[in-house]
Amino acid sequence: MATTTTTTLTKLALSLTLVHAVCASRQILQACAGVSQYIIAPSYKWPDCSITTPSCPWYSFSNGADIVIINPNSGPGTSASPEFETLVSDIRASNDTYITTILGYVPTNYGAKSEAAVNAETDLYNSFYNVDGIFFDEASINCSLTSYYSNIVKHVQDTTMSPTGQDYTILNWGTNGPECFLQTTSGNVPADNFVTFENSHASYASYAPLAYMANYDPARFYHIVYNVTEANLISTMTKSKQSRAGRVYVTNDDLPNPYNTAPTPFTSYWKAQVAKAAASC
Repeated sequence: MATTTTTTLTKLALSLTLVHAVCASRQILQACAGVSQYIIAPSYKWPDCSITTPSCPWYSFSNGADIVIINPNSGPGTSASPEFETLVSDIRASNDTYITTILGYVPTNYGAKSEAAVNAETDLYNSFYNVDGIFFDEASINCSLTSYYSNIVKHVQDTTMSPTGQDYTILNWGTNGPECFLQTTSGNVPADNFVTFENSHASYASYAPLAYMANYDPARFYHIVYNVTEANLISTMTKSKQSRAGRVYVTNDDLPNPYNTAPTPFTSYWKAQVAKAAASC
C-alpha cells in the first residue's frame, strides 16, 4: 500500500512539474510573441575596407544590420572623412545591403553639452554625410532635462537632409530610464528609440524592463549587449525579445571598445543573430 501511494504521489509530482513547465513555456511565448527585431549596429569600425569584401566588418553590417551608427571622431569631426564619404555612398548605392538608415554619433555629456554645440554636430553630419538621423550618446535620465533632449531631437527633425527622408533619433541611456521622456505631454522627447541596456552579458542576466515599458511599442527600446559568447548568443537574443526590446545588437567583442569590429565569425555568429532577430520569438 505504501509503495502504491508513493508511486501515485510521484506521478502527481511529475504531472505538476510538466504543467508548470508548459505554463512557463506559454508565458515566455506570450511575453515575446510578435517581437521581431531590427539590428542597430554601433559600427565604429573605420571604413578602410569595402562592404563587398567578406573579411571586412562592414560586409557583416551590410548583411544584417538595418541601421548603422557611424562615428568618425567621437562625433563628426571638423572635416569630412573621404573614407566615410565613400562608405555612405556605397551603402546608398547598394541594391543588396540590409542597411536602410545611417545615423551619426553625437555625445551629449548627460546634458552638460550645450544645445548649440550638439546641434552644430548634427549640422556637420548633415553637411558631410547627409545622414538619416542621430544617435545621442551619454543621454541623461533626469526628467528635468526633457526639454533639452526634446529640443535637440526636434533640431534633427527640422534639419536632417537625409535622401531617404528620415529623421531617426536614439537616446542612449544605457540603462532603464523614466517614463517622463516617453509620455505624450508637452514636455516629452519625440525620440524614436531609447537604449535601455548597454552592458556586458554578465550584467544582462539581472536586467528586467520597467513595468511602464509594456505600454509602449517594442520598437521604442534598444538593447546593446557585449562580451556574449557564441554559446550564449541565442539565449541572450531570446532574453531581449522577452524584455520587449524591438531593437538589438549583440557582439562577442569586449571592452575597452566592443564596437570597433563586427561580431565574428560571420558565417555562424552573425548569421544566427540576424536570423534570431527576424524570428517572432
